[in-house]
Amino acid sequence: MMHLQDPKIKPEVMFTGTANPGMPMKRKMENDMMSHSSDETRQGPKKPRLVFTDIQRRTLQAIFKETKRPTKDMQVTIGAQLGLEPNTVANFFMNARRRSVDKWKDELDRDSSSGSTASAKI
Repeated sequence: MMHLQDPKIKPEVMFTGTANPGMPMKRKMENDMMSHSSDETRQGPKKPRLVFTDIQRRTLQAIFKETKRPTKDMQVTIGAQLGLEPNTVANFFMNARRRSVDKWKDELDRDSSSGSTASAKI
């Protein structure tokens, strides 16, 4: 039986930012030479975390305000315009939806603890 995600096989992903040469992709370089235990299967250092440029972040947030779930075609277009991979754009929207739900729940908790009479089901 074949497993879809074998922990020993790690796909390599290139982030070149070639979709928009004027907008280089940024990766946060914290510690390139990480120490690994002998039983770990990772072959190299951990992939650095992507940090959106200011224009990328503001553009993605503005689109999110209008469209919570952009289509795959929209995500590809957004990625091409901003110099991001489509999966990076998809992850942004997934995380933004999660953050907006968490923020909404926190606001409800704050309202209910302050004696508000409004009730809502989560």
